[in-house]
Amino acid sequence: VFAAATEDSRPVLTGIKVELEEDRFTLAAADGFRLAVHHGRLLESIGEPANVIIPARTLGEVHRLLGEQEEPIEVTVTPQKSQALFRLKNVEIVSQLIQGTFPNYAQLIPQSYTTRAIIDLQEFQRATRTAAIFARDGSGIIRLQMFPGGEKAGKVTVSASAEEVGDNHGEIDAKIEGDEAKIAINSKYLIELLAAIDKPAVVLEATTPSSPGVLRPVGSDNYIHVVMPMFVQW
Repeated sequence: VFAAATEDSRPVLTGIKVELEEDRFTLAAADGFRLAVHHGRLLESIGEPANVIIPARTLGEVHRLLGEQEEPIEVTVTPQKSQALFRLKNVEIVSQLIQGTFPNYAQLIPQSYTTRAIIDLQEFQRATRTAAIFARDGSGIIRLQMFPGGEKAGKVTVSASAEEVGDNHGEIDAKIEGDEAKIAINSKYLIELLAAIDKPAVVLEATTPSSPGVLRPVGSDNYIHVVMPMFVQW
């Protein structure tokens, strides 16, 4: 939900693309600067494949009302694909669906990288939150640099600078494959995507400073997040 657009200039991007096929579902959201894709399993297979765009606000409300519910949710889409019904334990939500063509998000996911870092999630979050305080006065820019360590552990530096406050520079031990790399990411985007990962470690894949970065949880292939870089002077 957080990766969907909040402005109405492109209405389809304010929704989440939901693809249903057999016993699988895929959710995809993009706002022009980042892309989040989540794969999961349905409890029951469906007959015909279906693709709809559900407003992100609707799914945010569903998430809020779920609370601690562990019972399954039933989702029904009208034949005209104009509305969807979400049946929760004690609540039913009906929502209009967004009409239009969602971008081909699969084309936006980089298929290769030159550098891959495995980073402890909690340490990454801690360093990012600290850097974000300094990044407020610097267009929200957080710089990430990855240094392979050879025989020893590699390092990821998380830094930000503010003209009147100064610089912040944090280092995290990481397992790094490939070359040295650097990428600058909006602090808000980085904080939000790390909060969405529920595994103890995260993978960061990068190529050049002007190429998108890819983050995903370690040990799971059901979630991937692509974020566009910010252009900075290194």
